[in-house]
Amino acid sequence: MARLPRPPPGRPAGACQRGSGTDDLAKGGRAYRKEHSVRSPAQSMCRSDVWVTPRRAWRRGRPLRRAGARTPFDGLFRPCNPQGGIEMSAESKKNRITRRSFLQLAALGAASAALASCAPKAGEVAAPTAAQAANTPRPTSAPQPTSAPQATQAAGKKILRVAYTREIDVLNAFTSQMLCDIEFTMVEGLIQNNDKGEVIPVLAKEIPTMANGGIKDNGNGTYDITWHLQPNVKWHDGQPFTSKDVAFTWKFVSNPDSQTYNSDDYRGIIDCKTPDDHTVVFTWDGLYGNYANLFEAMLPEHLLGKLSVTEIVQNEQYNRSPIGTGPFKFAEWKSGEYIRVVKNPDYWRGDPYPHLDEIVFSFIPDDNTRLNALKTGEYHIGEILPVQVKEMKNNPNGRVVLIDSNAFLHFDTSIKTDLGKKLFGDINVRKALYHAIDRKAIADQLMEGTVTVINSPLNPNSVWYNKNVTSYDYDVALAKKMLDQAGWVPGPDGIRVKDGQRFSFTILNRSGKQDRIAVAQVIQAQLKEVGVEVKFETLEATAYTNKWRTGQWEATVSGWFLSADPSLTAIYGCGGSNNMTGYCDPKLDEVMKASDKTVDFDKRKPLIDQAQAILAEDAFTLPLYAQVTPMYVSNKLKNFKGSGTNLGSFWNVFEWDLA
Repeated sequence: MARLPRPPPGRPAGACQRGSGTDDLAKGGRAYRKEHSVRSPAQSMCRSDVWVTPRRAWRRGRPLRRAGARTPFDGLFRPCNPQGGIEMSAESKKNRITRRSFLQLAALGAASAALASCAPKAGEVAAPTAAQAANTPRPTSAPQPTSAPQATQAAGKKILRVAYTREIDVLNAFTSQMLCDIEFTMVEGLIQNNDKGEVIPVLAKEIPTMANGGIKDNGNGTYDITWHLQPNVKWHDGQPFTSKDVAFTWKFVSNPDSQTYNSDDYRGIIDCKTPDDHTVVFTWDGLYGNYANLFEAMLPEHLLGKLSVTEIVQNEQYNRSPIGTGPFKFAEWKSGEYIRVVKNPDYWRGDPYPHLDEIVFSFIPDDNTRLNALKTGEYHIGEILPVQVKEMKNNPNGRVVLIDSNAFLHFDTSIKTDLGKKLFGDINVRKALYHAIDRKAIADQLMEGTVTVINSPLNPNSVWYNKNVTSYDYDVALAKKMLDQAGWVPGPDGIRVKDGQRFSFTILNRSGKQDRIAVAQVIQAQLKEVGVEVKFETLEATAYTNKWRTGQWEATVSGWFLSADPSLTAIYGCGGSNNMTGYCDPKLDEVMKASDKTVDFDKRKPLIDQAQAILAEDAFTLPLYAQVTPMYVSNKLKNFKGSGTNLGSFWNVFEWDLA
């Protein structure tokens, strides 16, 4: 593991800590002002392996106009002083948080490299000229989050304020590429996952099983699974929720054009019958282990039934103001600032639910701004970084809840582009890159030991986890040797070349995910040590999702929240609904499909183990670490029970209350 050196002379200890800075995406509520829409000029960090320029004004749905990614250092440093140190601005000294994690990041990738020239590298953005800098407005401080819209400040109302990490893409729970916390305050499904990861019924009366007669073996390899629905449930517009809505939802999610994140999981259903308004019978071509983890949301047939699948996916009205059956109704989405939902007075569970009158989700992507907003008590709940846990544990106004989640961070390479095929088509090249990445240093130093290095997508605490798979331990010498053997030799500038092709690629980042961007920068620095050049393209959420779906990218640092069921077919299967890398191994497909079609643990466990082993050996994805999700929860918020599955922690929001 790379050892982190002490700060060089001329730079105070802690100089690489993160300051609140200025972040054009950190709107944090209605107080975001026009004068903050343009970032301050060149605040670059002098470092031989990373060079960053500020971001330009942000516009929804469009990529950020820059090649380098925003980093945790933005807004913290002034240009390098003549002595080679980094001068901290007075504002940064005032606002920096007292963590050491990003001092560590500065040294992680190049412990042996000196902090030297500030000149931009090939393919990176040059700093603004003096004239450009002079014409750029300078905000005096970061935009601070404020309370929810004044319209919601009525006396006596229970208004929950959520410090949300970033603006979401859409409010369609099936097509969104983000956690659906906001959606699940409004939209419900047949099931949910509770805080123990168990499947519980919601719009269904019970989970069908063999024991309760809900599963019937037809004797020909097919099975009928019957769902009985809750009575007297209404959509927010007053229309009754019926079995027609369930059948319609199935037709949508099982269509390959629906962009549903787990569309593959529904394709075992070969027929659907609705004998009455409160009964749905699905016929499956086998008995699948994850049958009870599906239909976590419902679509209104009476509103969307006449639209094509593509029209539903692109339906602006539903994507931005959905109709559901949940405890809260959509009220307002102010782009770049917040989403507001209000109490559903006709909620089917009846009094006293829900307890809350409103929930306001304020978008605060800057980690420090969000942290400070939670500290002051202005917000009741919000996600914080693992490296901020120690600081927030001492806050008397709330508590830190560490959720052992099914999420993992991973580094993916894609062979869907011509460049990707040239660079990553050779398995030994992919393995060489993995050996050049020091995952233990990332986990222990960058993340301060709050995460666990893994070699499989599954949580190491899961009974399904296979610890006996190929591990790509950090070994720079081996990585260089493997690249040499593959014909990639160092060029004049130190970057490897083969057949005239430089080993240079771009990592696709999503703005607002500072932890992932920080990890990407570590990878950038560490790969440079073996002669590989990495550049960045950073897009806001919608643009990132759109580009990711096309597969027109070379690499990304991303995260998956897995369901309670261990199926990996949708992510890594040939043509899987979430497989955008071009990866396809028929043997892996065969094993994963076999594991999906059994509910017997003793039969399924060896298949899941084999799938993990094949995935590790093929080296198309490098699991980095299993994540914990730290949530800061105000002492005023009652009945919060965080869940670590892909269905999020708002599963019992109807029970939440403010004291």
